Amino acid sequence: MAAGGRDGEPERPYELVVLGASGFTGQFVVEEVARAAAGGALRGPLRWAVAGRSREKLQAVLERAAQRLGKAALGAEVGVLLCDVGDAGSLAAVARQTRLVLNCVGPYRFFGEPVVEACVENGASCIDISGEPQFLEGMYLKYNEKAAGKGVYIIGSCGFDSIPADMGVLYTRDKLKGTLTAVESFLTVKSGPEGSCIHDGTWKSAVYGLVDQDNLRKLRKKIGHAPVPVVGAKLKRR
Repeated sequence: MAAGGRDGEPERPYELVVLGASGFTGQFVVEEVARAAAGGALRGPLRWAVAGRSREKLQAVLERAAQRLGKAALGAEVGVLLCDVGDAGSLAAVARQTRLVLNCVGPYRFFGEPVVEACVENGASCIDISGEPQFLEGMYLKYNEKAAGKGVYIIGSCGFDSIPADMGVLYTRDKLKGTLTAVESFLTVKSGPEGSCIHDGTWKSAVYGLVDQDNLRKLRKKIGHAPVPVVGAKLKRR
C-alpha cells in the first residue's frame, strides 16, 4: 500500500521523528507535536515517532504528553525508535523511515553533525534549534551541495533566540511606514521566587561558542558571502 514518495521512492512510515524526545527540550517538542496532531488543523492524521536511547524514557514522555493533553494515550500511530547519536547505523535507520527529523540533541557542535550526515545520506530533511553559528555554518560548507542534490532541507536556528528575533524584524518591516534600515533588539529575563538557572546544554553552547570565535571567522572566510549592505546610519553595538 506504499504510495509514491519523492522521485517514486516508497512512502516512508513516518512524516516526522522527534530525535532526543526524552531530553529537556525534546519533551516539550513532543507535547507540541501531539497537540498539533490532535488539533484537527492538519490534512489528515499525522504519522510520527519519537526516538532516543531509552524505550522506557520515551514511553514516559509520551505518557506525560498524553496526560497534559487530557488523553488516556497518544495512540498507536506514534512510533518509538531506538537510536544513539554515537551509532551511525541507528541514525541512518531512523532517517530512512521518515521525511523529517526534528533534532533536539545538543549541544550541536558536539552531537549535531552525525544527525545531519544521516539525514542527507538517507534523504530526510532535518530541523534543529541550534543557535551555534560555527555548527550551522560548518554544516552549510560541508553538506549544502549534497543536500541540494538529494532534494532535502537542513534548517537550523528554529529555537527561542532565533525565531522571535526573525519574526520581530519581519513584523516591524511590514508595519513600518517607510524603509527599515536597522533594528535593535532587547531581552528582559524575569524569574520567580525560586531564582533562575540556565540549562547545561545552553551553557555549554554559549561557553564553547565564545571560546571558538577565531575559528568561526576562518569558517566565514571560507564561505565568502558578502555582508548585507548597510542602508542609512549604522547602529553602534551596545
